[in-house]
Amino acid sequence: MKTFRLVVAALSLGSVLCAAAENGAQVSDDSALAVKASPPRQPARGPGGSDYAHRSVRETEHGEGGTQYWIVEPAQPAPKSAPLVIFLHGWTAMTPDTYRGWVNHLAKRGNIVVYPRYQAKLLSPATEFFPNTAAAVRDALAVLAQPGHVKPDLERVALVGHSAGGVQTANYAVLAASEKLPVAKAAMIVEPGQGKNGGFKIIPMEDCGKFPAALKLIVMIGEEDGLVGEGTARAIWRDTKHVRERAFITLRSDTHGTPPLNANHLAPISWSRIATDALDWLGMWRTFDSLMDSAFSAKPLAVDASMGAWSDGRPVAPMKVER
Repeated sequence: MKTFRLVVAALSLGSVLCAAAENGAQVSDDSALAVKASPPRQPARGPGGSDYAHRSVRETEHGEGGTQYWIVEPAQPAPKSAPLVIFLHGWTAMTPDTYRGWVNHLAKRGNIVVYPRYQAKLLSPATEFFPNTAAAVRDALAVLAQPGHVKPDLERVALVGHSAGGVQTANYAVLAASEKLPVAKAAMIVEPGQGKNGGFKIIPMEDCGKFPAALKLIVMIGEEDGLVGEGTARAIWRDTKHVRERAFITLRSDTHGTPPLNANHLAPISWSRIATDALDWLGMWRTFDSLMDSAFSAKPLAVDASMGAWSDGRPVAPMKVER
């Protein structure tokens, strides 16, 4: 659940029922809320699942200001080498805690995650974002080359970014080769933000017609994203027709049960148990895991649009997939 209104409603309902009980009142079956279906839980196995190869993560913090970054490595056991994931956050989400569930999921699956801060403060100029990202990635590679760290496999590099970070993901994909940065084989751009429906070009964005054709690409939006809409996502999609394997995915809401699944701009946030749900496990996490599995092998890109079922057996609204 990505909203606090249901929490407030639940607390209010609890107060009413408790007050009634304290006053000796009888609460009839008709006046009480019926038990609603619960959403799917995290799958036990496969992409998006909890069958982790590593029991924990090792996180270190480096740098300062706009070039600060975090490295999250798989641990228990620590592998000798691992794929590299560059995780680019939304506006002001300057520490990995905002996406803690997703970041740790990636590391426990066996990936090194580099999380650049890229903005020193709320009003840092957007022109600094990519240079800061590039500087952080270069420095992270130097740190990872030191003893005691998992060695990054630079033949297996993936990008994922949300909101403003989705725009930075597009910029990285275009500029990596010329900037002598690790070139990604996979990129997932989630709810990219350029102002509402792309109406305000607040973040510089490179020509997406220059995406490497061999890059495997997912562009994802939430159907109820009223903050940035789908304008920037559609622009990226239109300009990447030359990319050989790609998909445009719409994550859908479903309010059949409790808590509801809300595909809004906060859907990727996973800072606590409250903010992690089936939209994460079966939507974003599974899709990105599968994208990486495809990009790092000879398998074609495939998207599983199903989203599991509510506890009463009703299927959750599947994702909409365009190819």
